[in-house]
Amino acid sequence: MPSPAVHAALPRYLSGFLLLTGVLFAGGSFAEPTPPAIGPLPPVPVNPDNQPTDARMQLGRKIFFDNRISGSGTINCGTCHIPSQGWTVPTPLSPAHPGHVERRNSPTLLNVGYNKALIWDGRAPNLEKQALGSTKNPVHKNQDIEHLMALYNQDPQMVRLFQAAYGKAPNAQDYGKALAVFQRHFIITGESPFDRYMKGDKTAMSAAAVKGMGLFTGKAGCLACHNGPNFTDSGFYNIGLKHNSALDDERHQAMLRFDAKRMKVADWEHIKTDPGRYLVTHNDDDWGRFKTPTLRNLPDTAPYMHDGRYATLEAVIAHYDRGGDATRNQDPRIRPLGLNGEEQAQLKAFLVALRGPLPQIRMQDWVTPAPAADAIDGKALFEGKATCVNCHQADGRGVPGVFPPLAGNPHVTAGDGSYVARTILRGRSGELTIGSATFDATMPAIGTLNNLSDAEVAAVANYVRNAWGNSATEKIDAQKVKQLR
Repeated sequence: MPSPAVHAALPRYLSGFLLLTGVLFAGGSFAEPTPPAIGPLPPVPVNPDNQPTDARMQLGRKIFFDNRISGSGTINCGTCHIPSQGWTVPTPLSPAHPGHVERRNSPTLLNVGYNKALIWDGRAPNLEKQALGSTKNPVHKNQDIEHLMALYNQDPQMVRLFQAAYGKAPNAQDYGKALAVFQRHFIITGESPFDRYMKGDKTAMSAAAVKGMGLFTGKAGCLACHNGPNFTDSGFYNIGLKHNSALDDERHQAMLRFDAKRMKVADWEHIKTDPGRYLVTHNDDDWGRFKTPTLRNLPDTAPYMHDGRYATLEAVIAHYDRGGDATRNQDPRIRPLGLNGEEQAQLKAFLVALRGPLPQIRMQDWVTPAPAADAIDGKALFEGKATCVNCHQADGRGVPGVFPPLAGNPHVTAGDGSYVARTILRGRSGELTIGSATFDATMPAIGTLNNLSDAEVAAVANYVRNAWGNSATEKIDAQKVKQLR
């Protein structure tokens, strides 16, 4: 069993999007006639075959932030699940192995130990197997497990950690188990205002939040699917999301087909949108269904939905208030709620009151570099780890009226090449005018959030400038980036 130190670290979860159903539970398709009650989180369930110990937690943490677990040597679990960003990423779509693009938003790992379903389509049965699957997945880490275990068996520190944790030399099974222990027993949110309110402190939530809780359990019908202490029934639903045009470019279309083929979908060549749960079951009734996420710590885990299409809670609530977008296979229970502006604000206030402290860890203190990492050029980083392609297409275009283009951007074509590097490092906020179009060019600090090294930031900046700027002007190197940090 864990020592007191481990127990102290445990109390500190999975969002991505809200599933506020359009009506109250009406029986029939739900397994239970009465949804489980909401309330404070109980102790996280323990896998009896993988009990948490100090040594296992230490090994799992070491692996989680180890770049060697990716084939490129540039990615670790924290690349897509950033501790300071709600253990997810702040971009609509997640990073991918260099050369690939992702078509989904990383589900948060907050409180993942309470989940009965993993991944947006539920393809992983438990954390132990999910860890192995993500490592081998060519879109995620693209690593050969046996090659990785060979590397670990040549590393005296890793041999000692595996022996202390499981009494054996590094091996694939214990690799997955250690990652599962760390995620299950460390990545847990602390007590929220809602938790304190439910324990008797009636001053812990505002009056608006208390009214919002009444809407949540009543008129808004959220409790039907977002129930229990972690505010999810772990079910799968089609909530009426219209087609996401951000996935219409050929790279994302190819990724959708690639994944459908991996999941043995018969007509994979004709897939043009994310089928969700259908990928696992091949049942037409499951088309467009995605897992119900937790609602805890939503302010930390934006953007929302499986594809990160909504940047704010207001946009998500508006989706459910209008009853979805009348799409194929939409659940008939998703229908207009009739919430007025004040009620929508109250509902948001309650959702915000589900926010508890994040488990505290500084990612930069634990990252293990991969000294033999593949040589990754700026283009591969742009399309992979740096996630630039999520908002800026590979030909320099953006999304009209939403994301500014790089081609023709006056800052890209200007003489000071440091601008691109600074933007990657620090992000950007404010309006930007390119030609006749004005954009709200707000961008997170991708270089910091995605743990890009000085050399990687320089490679991306130089690629951007060489591809769409003036390659004759200043070239950025790692030393210059170090000075800009």
